[in-house]
Amino acid sequence: MKALNTLLIAGFVATTLVGCNTWQGAKQDAREAGQATGRGIEKAGQATGRGLEKAGDATGRGIEKAGEKIQQISK
Repeated sequence: MKALNTLLIAGFVATTLVGCNTWQGAKQDAREAGQATGRGIEKAGQATGRGLEKAGDATGRGIEKAGEKIQQISK
């Protein structure tokens, strides 16, 4: 997955550089590409956080149900 992302970013940068007429344009394009990459990383981090939160909630519910079953059995 990392290799694919690296390849996509490299392809994007190469394509962007082809369209640049000046070094300033190249620097601006690289800056924008870096910002877009940063936003993508931030979104991925948020999605991972939400996934972990949901997994934690599900685990908590499972433990709670297991505790209830143990109490029922021990009565």
